Amino acid sequence: MKAKRLIALGLAGLMCAGLLAGCGSSGGDKDSKKEGKDGGVTIRLLTRMAGTSPQVGIYNDILDEFKEKHPDVTIIDDSQSDESAFNNILSTDIASGNMANIFRIQGVANLGEYIDNGLLLNVQPYLDEDPEWGGGFTEGALSYYQVPGHEGTYAVPMESGLIGVYYNEDLFKKAGIDKFPETWTDLLDAVKKLKDSGVIPIAMGAQTTYMAGHLHDQIFYKWAGTEAAKKLGSRDMKWTDPEVVETLQYVKDLIDAGAFDESAAGIQDNIAMSQFQNGEAAMVITGPWNISTFTDPAETPVKDSIKVAKFPYFEEKPEFKNEDMQTLSPYMISGKLEGKELDLTIELVKMLTDKDAAKRFAEECAFLIPRTDIDLDESKCEPLFIDNMELGGTSTGIGVDVFDFDPLTSMQDRTRNSIVSMFTGTSAEDAAKEIQAEIDNAK
Repeated sequence: MKAKRLIALGLAGLMCAGLLAGCGSSGGDKDSKKEGKDGGVTIRLLTRMAGTSPQVGIYNDILDEFKEKHPDVTIIDDSQSDESAFNNILSTDIASGNMANIFRIQGVANLGEYIDNGLLLNVQPYLDEDPEWGGGFTEGALSYYQVPGHEGTYAVPMESGLIGVYYNEDLFKKAGIDKFPETWTDLLDAVKKLKDSGVIPIAMGAQTTYMAGHLHDQIFYKWAGTEAAKKLGSRDMKWTDPEVVETLQYVKDLIDAGAFDESAAGIQDNIAMSQFQNGEAAMVITGPWNISTFTDPAETPVKDSIKVAKFPYFEEKPEFKNEDMQTLSPYMISGKLEGKELDLTIELVKMLTDKDAAKRFAEECAFLIPRTDIDLDESKCEPLFIDNMELGGTSTGIGVDVFDFDPLTSMQDRTRNSIVSMFTGTSAEDAAKEIQAEIDNAK
């Protein structure tokens, strides 16, 4: 029998940061009209939906469906799977003011500035006028893109889900560990037992810096809470404050405990992921986008042993037990569109994010659009996906990356690079000073 359930992640309203800073900058060219073939409209997309993953396949199917409906519309998809390549194109677009029709800006700290410069469309009127589509998104996901001082909603959420710890249950049992560690003390004990058993406790490819960054994000939210990340962004806290340095020290403690491959600093993410998928490593920190890979026996020979859990919490900070890192990604629409071009762009965004698309993404590749109206057939879903969804629904506080709340765009690279430097001997104190110096020097 097919068991069905309505998905409701319950993304917390806590995600709506009241600390969105912005300062004026020059606008771009006001002429947004672009002509495509046969005098039709051209729609350009700049997303992270690129590559060969199952979710990209569905995304491309929807683009093809749109093309069949509108043969006179030219689709230019500049989407990039590589983060650096994506950021380079996005930076050029922002500097010129010539945004793609559909794009994404990760993080919320500078949205006020982009709104003031006309780069972002307020999508609230379109959500309101089509309640079947607009009324299906979770409140917390929409509130994340509601910017203080600016009426409206400035993105359509297209992905959400818990970034947790995926672990190999068989390797845990062989090391004498009966259950996944719930607390930080339990985690350190598990790391020692796993290392002694001959496996890598935690897969880490620090050369691809986001992996080390995500490790610190997890620790930061469990030690200081998601509100502390907002305080860093508003400069009410400093990276050199003892409480923040402590979060970096916990990363260093894991390094010193032998939690990672000795060559972690020089390993890329695909190598680390392979170590986990082949049973050489017992844990990896990642998001729901890898579930389809983890449940594919061709990709992951140990798929039947993989489970998911939240990152352990600190015994002395139980109030942050359910302060979690989640992924939340948007489709944003250029604020300079008008007429037929705007109407067609809105239509495409709807097709990419409506309940039918969400159902297909969820059932076929464990990719979760934050909607409350997905009639999910659990018989078509992997248990790992259901577990991730249910764990994410217990979050009382949600953050993405710590730097997402920082108005200084260079903080993505600065924080991650400084965290990675601890894998090659830098102290927590020196890493904190280096990060804070980036802020101080920008004043």
